[in-house]
Amino acid sequence: MDNNEKINQIREQVLKGVKSKHKDIQLDKWLEYLENNLSFSFEAKVLEAEGASDLSRQDIVKVKNINDYIDPYGVLLEIRKGRRKYIFPLCDLEVVDKQSENHFITQAYLDWWSNVFW
Repeated sequence: MDNNEKINQIREQVLKGVKSKHKDIQLDKWLEYLENNLSFSFEAKVLEAEGASDLSRQDIVKVKNINDYIDPYGVLLEIRKGRRKYIFPLCDLEVVDKQSENHFITQAYLDWWSNVFW
């Protein structure tokens, strides 16, 4: 199975049985899946750093756990850079270890997220 097939399989698994096209209902399923399947902590790279004055694009951070979710940012994570703690949207991060299960899970979420809003 190639990477795209694995990502598509995860996305289908998360939304299996969800009849509603309503974003919030689907987001609840994603949050439940992420809470049950991501392994914390892991390293991620910052893709966008708007509103975080001392974080920059390409910074490597440690993802500690899921914090919450909120429109229009989706799932929010607790991250750390050095001793500083931030609440940061998953859609603005990329898992560093491209072969980890966390990478495939977050990519499936990001694919879904980008299709919901764009």
